[in-house]
This record gives sequence, C-alpha cells and structure tokens, in this order.
Amino acid sequence: MHSASWRGRLPGYIAAFVAGTLFAWIAAPLWRMGVIAWNQEHYGLLVEQCDTAMREHFQAKQSVQQINDPQAQSLLDAAEIGLIVCQDYDLTQKRLMQWGLREEELSQMRLKAIEARATDLKEVIETHEIQY
Repeated sequence: MHSASWRGRLPGYIAAFVAGTLFAWIAAPLWRMGVIAWNQEHYGLLVEQCDTAMREHFQAKQSVQQINDPQAQSLLDAAEIGLIVCQDYDLTQKRLMQWGLREEELSQMRLKAIEARATDLKEVIETHEIQY
C-alpha cells in the first residue's frame, strides 16, 4: 500500500523536477545579467586602472633597459608599486566568477569598460597596443 502511494505521486515529482529545471535554465542568464549590471562600473574602473598601471610599468622597464640611471630606476620602482591595483582587479574577477560569471561575460565587461573611455577607434587601438 505504501508503494502504491509513491507511484501515485511520481507524476507530481517529475513535474516538480521539470518545473525546477526550467526555472533554473531561465533564471541563470537573468542572474548573470544582474551581476554584470551591478558590477560593471567598479570592474570597468579596475580594468582601466590595471591597464594603465601595466602600460606604465612596461614603459618604465623599457626605460631602465635602454638608459640605466637612478631616475629611470625610481620610475620603475613606482610603477611596480602601481601594479597593486591589478591584484584588486584579479580578486574582483575571481569574485565575479564565483558569483557565476563566465570568461565570456568578463570579456564583454572589459570591452565595455574600454569602449566607455574611448571616443574613437584610434583610442581603442592605442588602449590595446603596447608601445616601445
């Protein structure tokens, strides 16, 4: 008798499973869109700051290799300290991944941040270009 009641409830269990799966399938993209909208401004600022810090570090390193003087070394030391912002960027990126964002969404957020500060194509190219 107990097994008969279980079999009678099986269609309800299946329906609940299907409804839950459907809800999760629809809710996941909406969740990710919300996480993106909530974090875009802060993440975009970190993208810009880290990009600038890496460019300054690269240029300072090139200066030290070309002309080895104390002033160039001081600029390199300062640029290395400036890279600390990249750690904040990395930690924020990891936190966003823990909240469910995939690499594709993070890439989209980075591109939006770059496009937001660039007014024309030349600025976008200069942002991505490493200059010697």
